[in-house]
Amino acid sequence: MNYKYNILFIFSFILMVASCEKDDDTTSIQVPENDRTEQQAIDNDSLIVYLNTHYYNSSLVNSLENPTMEDLIISELLDGETLPTNTSLLINDVQTMITTYLEVEYVYYILKIKQGDGEYSPNFTDAIRVSYNGFLSDGTVFAQSAFQQPIELTSTIQGWNRVFPQFNVSNSFTSNVDGTVSFEGSGMGAMFLPSGLSYFSTYKSGIPTYSNLMYKFELLQAESRDHDLDNIPSHMEISQSNDSDLLIDTDEDLFLNFLDSDDDGDGTATASEIKIDTYSDMTLEGLQTILDAVELMSNQFISPISTLPDGTFTANIITLVDDNGNGIPNYLDVTESCLLYTSPSPRD
Repeated sequence: MNYKYNILFIFSFILMVASCEKDDDTTSIQVPENDRTEQQAIDNDSLIVYLNTHYYNSSLVNSLENPTMEDLIISELLDGETLPTNTSLLINDVQTMITTYLEVEYVYYILKIKQGDGEYSPNFTDAIRVSYNGFLSDGTVFAQSAFQQPIELTSTIQGWNRVFPQFNVSNSFTSNVDGTVSFEGSGMGAMFLPSGLSYFSTYKSGIPTYSNLMYKFELLQAESRDHDLDNIPSHMEISQSNDSDLLIDTDEDLFLNFLDSDDDGDGTATASEIKIDTYSDMTLEGLQTILDAVELMSNQFISPISTLPDGTFTANIITLVDDNGNGIPNYLDVTESCLLYTSPSPRD
């Protein structure tokens, strides 16, 4: 059984609430903002020029089973030069993507070298482990991960939480004798972002205002996040299709849904408006066997597996209860007379 939200980090890591460059820079200066629609047109023109004048080693990097960002080499095609053999102009291979943010339609571009062999694609509220190299259109490198850094997508630039959900994580890893970890089958590619999906009018050290940003990256791992610990994954409390993304506040209490313990403001905690069935086993294999035997309904999902202090593996099956059958689950329905559900005892 393929359960979408069951993401287990056998190689565990500490999740850090940090943007992709906050670790590298502490200098930020805000300047008066340009009109976003006008700036987007300027940025897109610049991106198109860049993509038409830069090429990459397509034959080599696309032939590799597990390409890394170091394998991807992007070069400028100077005036009068001929495109080298076994290379491709970026404009011919990138995917053109459109998204709405702050009521402005933005265009950005993705070069997908490898989709990723893992079964999971992160949601835009997940935490991810990623290696990356960030650079400006003139080739200046402004940020790079010195290690495989965990990042909360809710705390990074807008472009990241749109691009990474379009890749899959790795399918395996190896712990090396020197303490490092090697990943196999990682999602790998590059993104080309307008300033409106990055830092826009904010100056950061190494990044001028209104800069288009480029990244090469490898997507290694991801974990579904529940920021308010109400047993509802954060991405199910907000809408990626909405132009404000994270800014969904059902009860208008100034607490965004993914940080609100009572999403619909009916006085009953979200965690009490869903049904929770807990399953556990002393072995991971045993728990997976139990979970595989459960036939999920359309209103059910499995939480990420966790490990208790005694070594027991445990997971919850969450049922989104809709008592009045109006298609709105209790935790988002302000008209619902909710019922209090209690979890059964953990099963062995």
